[in-house]
Amino acid sequence: MERIHLGSLAAWKHDVASPRGAVLVIHGLSEHSGRHLNTVEFLNSQGLNVLRFDLRGAGKSGGRRQYVDQFSDYVDDANSAFNALARDNPKLPLVVFGHSLGGAIAIRLAALRSASFRALVLSAPAYRLGSGMSPIVITVGKALSRLFPTFAMPKTAPPTGVSRDPAVVEAFLKDPLSTHSNTLRQGTEILKALPDTLERVDQFKCPVFMVHGTHDTIINFEGSFEIFKRIPTPYKCFHVVPGGFHEAHNDYGKEAYFADLGRWLNHRLA
Repeated sequence: MERIHLGSLAAWKHDVASPRGAVLVIHGLSEHSGRHLNTVEFLNSQGLNVLRFDLRGAGKSGGRRQYVDQFSDYVDDANSAFNALARDNPKLPLVVFGHSLGGAIAIRLAALRSASFRALVLSAPAYRLGSGMSPIVITVGKALSRLFPTFAMPKTAPPTGVSRDPAVVEAFLKDPLSTHSNTLRQGTEILKALPDTLERVDQFKCPVFMVHGTHDTIINFEGSFEIFKRIPTPYKCFHVVPGGFHEAHNDYGKEAYFADLGRWLNHRLA
């Protein structure tokens, strides 16, 4: 593992001997890329180089905690990271992986650049909010965002929604790099960006693998099915985790998910 800096963004390269591809990992809201190390290890085991990075205001990256001026800033972060991935792996097929907020970011990056992707992997991509999100808090947050953009409100979704595994939930709560509040501007910008998701999906030019748990209370499972049906490209796959919560990579049944993803990537990278 090698730590690098992409401007103010903290990033890490996880390279393997004789790689057959390279993957960019984009993490979700209120967390950081270090919570995806089991995904990194799996991808490495498949002979893939991995670049992960912390979004602005998250993890070890610079910027005000949990704050963004506009959603496109997140897409700019991902674009910079993808440029670094392409620069460091000039002859390899490139894959982008995005989880939750990272999935929403990856969708918008793919709308712009998926002709350069060999494949796209979306894990519970943020589109329709789950039942654990309070509509009252969301409405109040939108109203106050213009006046108090940097004010941080506690997250409305209970942390137990990330996984059915209590050890994962406990580790998430104790993680000093994870944040359990969001600034009003950040939340408003994310919510403003999500409605045009399907129009962005229409612009995909690469195969797509999706994974989502049916009992996710953070991001609505049916929303992911809407996305999947809209994908215009061939070789798309949807791995459903029956009873699964938000983080398939950290939930019971993750072995079956990783095995399915591995088989799909083998075909895409052949």
